[in-house]
Amino acid sequence: MYIIPTGSSINNDFDFNNHRYLMVKVDVVCMKKKVTVDSGYIDDFNEKLIVVNGKAFIRDRYLFVSKP
Repeated sequence: MYIIPTGSSINNDFDFNNHRYLMVKVDVVCMKKKVTVDSGYIDDFNEKLIVVNGKAFIRDRYLFVSKP
């Protein structure tokens, strides 16, 4: 299991960028409620948001967990 880091720049994070191109499925976990709110492939991302299944999630509020 790999947890995508929230403290670093995603543009420089080789592992994170590999997930996008390898089409690895991720679970989106709400840190506040501690539940999985969505699951799917990363459509797009930037410094503040990650888009999964067409829904934008704020990086600082969610964990993005991939399963090999």
